[in-house]
Amino acid sequence: MEARIIRRSLVTIAVGLAMGSAGVAHATNGYFAHGYGTKAKGMGGVGMAISQDAYAPGINPAGIAGMETRIDGSLAYFRPERSYTAGQPQGQGPFPLAPGEVESGSKNFFIPSLGYVQQIDDTRSWGIALLGNGGLNTDYPNVNNGPGAPTGTFGGGPAGVNLEQLAIIPTYAQKFADGRVSVGVSPIVSYSRFKATGLQGFGDFSSDPGNLSDNGTDSAWGYGGQIGFQAEVADGVVVGANYRSKIRNGDFDDYSGLFAEGGSFDIPSTWGAGISFDVTPSITIAADYQRINYSDVDAVSNPFSNLFNSPEAIGMMGGDPATGDPEARLGGQNGPGFGWRDINVFKIGAQFEAGNDWTWRVGYNRGQNPVRSDDVLINILAPAVMEDHFTAGFTKGFGDNHELNFAAMYAPRKSVSGTNPLDGQDIKIEMRQYELEIGYAYRF
Repeated sequence: MEARIIRRSLVTIAVGLAMGSAGVAHATNGYFAHGYGTKAKGMGGVGMAISQDAYAPGINPAGIAGMETRIDGSLAYFRPERSYTAGQPQGQGPFPLAPGEVESGSKNFFIPSLGYVQQIDDTRSWGIALLGNGGLNTDYPNVNNGPGAPTGTFGGGPAGVNLEQLAIIPTYAQKFADGRVSVGVSPIVSYSRFKATGLQGFGDFSSDPGNLSDNGTDSAWGYGGQIGFQAEVADGVVVGANYRSKIRNGDFDDYSGLFAEGGSFDIPSTWGAGISFDVTPSITIAADYQRINYSDVDAVSNPFSNLFNSPEAIGMMGGDPATGDPEARLGGQNGPGFGWRDINVFKIGAQFEAGNDWTWRVGYNRGQNPVRSDDVLINILAPAVMEDHFTAGFTKGFGDNHELNFAAMYAPRKSVSGTNPLDGQDIKIEMRQYELEIGYAYRF
């Protein structure tokens, strides 16, 4: 009875904490985290075929089948360093940026994660994971664009965006075929928040200028689902795969003049597969492949060049505005987005059980950069250009019930250069990232 009360209390506290701290700025593979769970993060984010904690549904829901009853909590310190550099204005259009380098102000973020698994029997478990699914954040100062010009990167004072996403993932998983095959399913509930500031310079190109910028924080709930499996194909060799549907969010109505389709901002579908194998009884190596389909979401994938089909842009270039497409304005059905492409992510990790309840981990994560050079102007707001991620971590067990987990990640500086399509000047966007995460687990 006492253990049951403790479990219920911990789950209630976990849900409350996660809902109260949904704010994240987690951009690594585009705007998805490089991994979910402290142990997975220490191994480059792998988890399709190896599952070790209650965060497993963040990668593959099959991983909790028959898992022991446990609760995991962690806190990550995440530091992204973002900036853009503009060259000399060329005078070829109405939107020059002030020359020089400008850094985003906010750099330090603390991101909680929580997970709980309840074992039903040796083959079945259910659980819930609450994870930061992704996020973007920039905060540029009120730069001076020259005499008589509006201040701020985009002509509206201090500029930036803040996208926060929380995924709530209840999961059921079961083993079959004498325990060699596991299948898991999860409905997914998402909670997203968004705010944009300083974008008034785009007002002439918006279908709804009153809902373009500086409307505070808007929020939306969404829903989706996932299914995954793991199978032991030989002694010590496990394969796994997972498919997660597009998560259909409600619209950000307060930003219907910014995002394509009147403020629509769904979360793209993903799928992946992986393998893990025991090299020795104490050494395990795992590798994953993941596909992130940013093309599912027009607000993310539509190229910024769509804007030049609008009546205002055609008129600016000396053409007949009547030939333009009104739906090509910001917020229109064919409106511009960030121009992100679908990306492939490759992950590899290893862990070594060293004895005395110590386990050590290393990993590498290589994700494609989703940002094309043609779209650097709008991606000043979202310079999620990272590719390489180097990771390490450890677990120290204490008795039969307690674990201390740690993971570290470093993503070296990456930049993308292109041309400002509204002036002709050169622009470079870049980012570098650090993350440290500490977690605690209690096994019942």
